[in-house]
Amino acid sequence: MKKLFGKRLRELRSQKGLTQEKVAEYIGIKPENYSRIENGLSFPKPENIVKISKVLNVEIAELFQFSQLSDYNHIREQIIKKLQNDTDATMLVYKFLKTLGKI
Repeated sequence: MKKLFGKRLRELRSQKGLTQEKVAEYIGIKPENYSRIENGLSFPKPENIVKISKVLNVEIAELFQFSQLSDYNHIREQIIKKLQNDTDATMLVYKFLKTLGKI
């Protein structure tokens, strides 16, 4: 459970473009303690779970949604493979992301 929770936090933090140090600062713990949480070596106190959800701007329940973690890596690999081998797909994805303001 601790490992899955840590992977989920890392995924959500990365999506928000935050460093471990910034999240630790926002929730009021030492960066090394936050790192231990993401590495699955410890679990945060309940009050820190609430703070983490606020920093990451997600519902607490979303912190415990682990099912997509294995799917994420598979999806990412498939997208990378497609983009490396298909110029038209690469251009389409680029235009799509640009339209969304992500590029």
